[in-house]
Amino acid sequence: MITIDNIKDEDYRNFIAKIKPISFLQNFEWGEIEKELGREVYRLGIFDQYLIGVCQIIGYKAKRGNFLGILHGPILEEKYKSKIVEIAEKLIEYIKKTKLNQKYNFLRANLLIEENKEILDQLLKLGFKKAPRILVSENFWIKELFNKSNEELLNECSNHHKKLILESLDKDYIEIEKTKEIDKIEIFLKLYKELASRKKFVPYSENLIKKEFEIFNKNNKAFLYLAKIENKYYSSALIILENNIGFYHHGASIPIKEPVNYKLHFQIIQDLKNMGLKFYNMWGITEEGPTHPWYGLTQFKKGFGGRLIKLLPTLDYPFSVKYYLTYLFERYFEKFKGY
Repeated sequence: MITIDNIKDEDYRNFIAKIKPISFLQNFEWGEIEKELGREVYRLGIFDQYLIGVCQIIGYKAKRGNFLGILHGPILEEKYKSKIVEIAEKLIEYIKKTKLNQKYNFLRANLLIEENKEILDQLLKLGFKKAPRILVSENFWIKELFNKSNEELLNECSNHHKKLILESLDKDYIEIEKTKEIDKIEIFLKLYKELASRKKFVPYSENLIKKEFEIFNKNNKAFLYLAKIENKYYSSALIILENNIGFYHHGASIPIKEPVNYKLHFQIIQDLKNMGLKFYNMWGITEEGPTHPWYGLTQFKKGFGGRLIKLLPTLDYPFSVKYYLTYLFERYFEKFKGY
């Protein structure tokens, strides 16, 4: 029988290290970032006589309504992924038993389960609803690195990308920096603010990005890449190293006709490969057309080669009628934004 209970930090870390999930948002360090931002973090073990999974749940307090979040979880042994509906039901029971449902209006979950209509239908029957907005990415663009030569990695790119990468490699004046210096995050944030203003999106908070770089940096799990020409910075990427994967979690650039971004990311790909990492997870893409604000970024990511992993859509489980006010607000807000 599957049960849910608290778990020691060491056991939690060890399980994540054993499974090596395709996302790092259930990793212990991410929970520490959330704590630094004033949020409550609940780390749970999932048992079937022995530990078969873990789940990190974050408590968010927001003007539109307090809610619990599961960010790319739970993390399960492979053979238990088919039991996600039963496990989700047990998690809901645990939340109610511990009265967390009285502190939070709903649960919002991006389950780390690949797209599956049968599972989705069962979760909807259980009481989940499709959320009006995502919590975190619903898909990943993944490039495999392990045991590949630089030539193979280059040949996997589109003809357009390959041409610009080769062109960029001949331009010595395009300089790439790889750094762990905490102060350099200010360069990234300057580019990021300009990007948010230009693309008209609500950016992640500066504090979150700083904490992310700082906390993962402590254990050599984060690098900041910067691209410049004549001491002016044009592009940057924050790379997280977890689970034998390099994650492109935050990026920013300003327009320039030089192939700066192509040189930057091909350098990242080569570095990750040389570290012995298995994948480059470039995070999410849009599957919508050219009118979507992230269509250009999507084409950029896909041009390096790789494959798409699609997850279940973002799901909500209401605990209170107050949830429906949040639902209407978010539904209207998403419509107002136009994407």
